[in-house]
Amino acid sequence: MMGLVFTELLDMVESKFSFDVVDAVLARAGSSGVFTSVGNYEDADLVKLVVALSEETGVPVSDLLHAYGTHLFGRFVTLFPAFFEEHPDAPSFLKGLESHVHTEVRKLYPAAHPPLFTWTDLPNGGILLEYRSRRALWRFAQGLLEATLAHLGGGHRLGAVTDLSDGSGTHVRFEVVPA
Repeated sequence: MMGLVFTELLDMVESKFSFDVVDAVLARAGSSGVFTSVGNYEDADLVKLVVALSEETGVPVSDLLHAYGTHLFGRFVTLFPAFFEEHPDAPSFLKGLESHVHTEVRKLYPAAHPPLFTWTDLPNGGILLEYRSRRALWRFAQGLLEATLAHLGGGHRLGAVTDLSDGSGTHVRFEVVPA
């Protein structure tokens, strides 16, 4: 997993909780906390950090993943504004996740394995966005999605969320509908 995901998680923990919580989470997870934004790290290390954060704060893992997705979207807007500037609304951006954003991610970080997103237009002007990933971080993806909808607007909101993977969270459908 991209190092940026790790460094930004620790930054979020420090800003939302404290530096002491960062230290406690790293100790609980058995992590040195030495991550670089351009590095590549094991998925399991991120899971350990989030579980340790949950244990330290009492906040459920799914809520932390969602909050982190929302936080990270804000950082993406700051770090990679060109990805967002050319899109008039959220559906336009979401339809280009694979062809534009993830293609660039793979060029910059050849070891990266971003989730797969596919989409289908809905007759009402919305889209069905399907998330597939072995990582089962759909709540993280949902946070990113909701932040995208808030940032790019375009009169859309998140509708139904359906787990198509029998509870494993590796294949989830998000319905983006007109507001």
